[in-house]
Amino acid sequence: WSFVPTDTAPRFYWRRFARIWPLHAATTLLALPVFYFWRNQPMDVGAVTLSFFLLHAWVPAPAVYFAGNPASWSLSCEMFFYAVHPFVVRRVLAWRSLVLLGAVAATLTALYVTADLAMDWPARIAGWLLYVAPIYRIGEFLIGIALAVALKRGHRSPIPLIPATILLGAWFVLYYNFGPHLSPSLQITIGVLRYASLPALYALVIAAAAQLDLAGAPSLLRSRPMILLGQWSYALYLVQATIIYAFIEWLGPRPTSFMNVGWLVLLSGICIAASALLYTTIEHPLESWLRGIQRAHLAARREAEAVAEIR
Repeated sequence: WSFVPTDTAPRFYWRRFARIWPLHAATTLLALPVFYFWRNQPMDVGAVTLSFFLLHAWVPAPAVYFAGNPASWSLSCEMFFYAVHPFVVRRVLAWRSLVLLGAVAATLTALYVTADLAMDWPARIAGWLLYVAPIYRIGEFLIGIALAVALKRGHRSPIPLIPATILLGAWFVLYYNFGPHLSPSLQITIGVLRYASLPALYALVIAAAAQLDLAGAPSLLRSRPMILLGQWSYALYLVQATIIYAFIEWLGPRPTSFMNVGWLVLLSGICIAASALLYTTIEHPLESWLRGIQRAHLAARREAEAVAEIR
């Protein structure tokens, strides 16, 4: 969506590193006492090291892919997506729209077929592959690239944002409320189908939201509070589990009660406040500093090239 034709892979990688890694490292350090020392859990130094370098999702063992800050397993997937991105984006941009549609259909089919085959595999391997493994989750990323290209070319989804969101919600009602009452064979079919249907349904929601932006239509998502929450959302994603489990260690698990709504509101407020603090003090300043290094390097390079041309 933000691709610039003059960009290079090293520049892209540096910006992704500046955006992702500093806060990941900081929140991993915050998570270690909560998930290891306070809970008297042995710490696998090798697994935690892999998590710092965002390589841990490649290992099919929960003690490894949930090592360090457990929430960061999906960052390991995203870093793989970023590694692949410079090598595929220009090719996808060159495809005709019909080829693009065929590629999306092929990707969704591959997600479904792989999930269907994995039903017969050991649960430990199937669970890792279909939920954590970067090589499987990259299908969703490729669909996202195709969606961005289609929207840039002027293609539009016929389903507006609210109906698309209701359609997505209806799938979860079907899966969780009605699914358990179906026959075992239908339960398996729906369970496998979700690996292809959910990426497609989420794509409809994303497309509808992006279309509102492109049209300049009124949208709650562009209000100042929502923009701030969006800016803080990466920090929220990285810190929420640490805060929740810290409270569990401090107060113990809460018994089933409607009073837990109060705990939900309280912890949500604490998590959001913490994410705002992390964004303001760590994430944004360090990203700006690292991007500034790149800008200074590029400016110096251009100046040197200009001097060389004059000579």
